[in-house]
Amino acid sequence: MPEALDPTIAAHYALGQEGARLGSPGRPTLEAVRTRVLLARHLPDPPAVVLDVGGGTGVYALPLAQQGYQVHLIDPWPGHVEAAAHASAGQPDTRLASTQVGDARHLAAATGVWTQSCC
Repeated sequence: MPEALDPTIAAHYALGQEGARLGSPGRPTLEAVRTRVLLARHLPDPPAVVLDVGGGTGVYALPLAQQGYQVHLIDPWPGHVEAAAHASAGQPDTRLASTQVGDARHLAAATGVWTQSCC
């Protein structure tokens, strides 16, 4: 049985600000830029299967899908998963392979084989 999300974390996510935490289109934060550099350096060439654990609203997962990766996004906050699924529908040729509520403490629900995971 998955553990409940810590109330402090849930309260933060309920503010709805996490989607903009890593910047806006054309104005990414240093963290976002650096993470993208590291992903590009360490991920195998597409097509590969990527499990984005704690994927939030899809800040990294959506561009990876556009690059040809098969990306499965998992996040503990339902609002993030809904936002990622909605954004994924907006790129119909490069949608996320799946989105689901879950977290890194219990990945049994994320069945299958993936080439890389990122958190």
